[in-house]
Amino acid sequence: MADRTVDIIIPVFNEAALTKNCLESIVNNSDTPYHLILIDNASGEETRKCLEEFVRTNRNSVLIRNGTNLGWVKAVNQGINMSSGPYICIMNNDTVVRTPGWLYKLIAAVEANPGAGLVNPRFETKNAAIAERYPYIEIDFCRGYCVLIKRAVIDKIGGLDEAYGLGYYDDDDFSVRAIRANFRCIRANDIVVEHIRDSTFSTVFKDKARRELHEKNKQLFYSKWGRRLRIVFIVTKTLDKERLKDVLLLLARRQHIVYLWNLAEPLGIRHINIRERIFPKIFPGALLSLTLFINSIKKEAKRYNLVFVDNPGVAMKLSGDCPAVHCVDVERGADRVCQIADSAAKDTR
Repeated sequence: MADRTVDIIIPVFNEAALTKNCLESIVNNSDTPYHLILIDNASGEETRKCLEEFVRTNRNSVLIRNGTNLGWVKAVNQGINMSSGPYICIMNNDTVVRTPGWLYKLIAAVEANPGAGLVNPRFETKNAAIAERYPYIEIDFCRGYCVLIKRAVIDKIGGLDEAYGLGYYDDDDFSVRAIRANFRCIRANDIVVEHIRDSTFSTVFKDKARRELHEKNKQLFYSKWGRRLRIVFIVTKTLDKERLKDVLLLLARRQHIVYLWNLAEPLGIRHINIRERIFPKIFPGALLSLTLFINSIKKEAKRYNLVFVDNPGVAMKLSGDCPAVHCVDVERGADRVCQIADSAAKDTR
């Protein structure tokens, strides 16, 4: 039988009660072999005792103590360097497992989706009905509060980039690197690991310092990968569906939000960054032009950055409403589309 042991890495800085709840929820809801690697980033006495007691009574756990708070990123890398299992699960200590058999289900999600290398659970208990309609969905990046990673991903791209310091955008960066290495990020909608957001950072930073760290790391991320764009992709005629899906997924996997305006057959493509809207074929030019004009007078953060059209005549009509209109031939390949998007993402830094 294949080894499915999971090495669970949890950096800890204070928050004894939250940490205890997190660890107890793992013990109570896990039915797959796992090994806990706890990284104590110089916590106070209460948390130290909590961790010591847990390790003493749980033989499948190990505790690493740091003399100073090295931050979340370095602590995770410490755990990765100690891990040896075929799967690694990185977790925050301010999470609570809500789904019995969660590890088995996370592994099953990765194995059921060809190409998947990372998987998130849902982080909130509401919207449970989504799991019945869509058990899995591809996402733009996996959030670091709880993410299961195949060992093959670590072997290929390494650990987290320590340039992100104490944290923020390190999980985005890791996911982008994984995606560029041809792994996919997915979310398993039938698994819930609740996340009490920013509780750890709130104990380390005041709000101003936390915002400054977030902004600094955001700019670092943009300098490496470019900004996320809002892209309209207009389909006016029936195209090769698989080729069109490939083009749209390439854009979505570059973190861009793709608004698919479809005047042809619905695609029903499932990616969190692709939003399909069906337009009527009657007077398409006028309706599309009006929609672009309304968007152009919105706040900058909500304006479209690029518009791709498969029809030269429609592209010419729309160019007055959005200067960044490009006519593309999807059936000749995605290279030009990606080149235009990559250039625009860098230009908006």
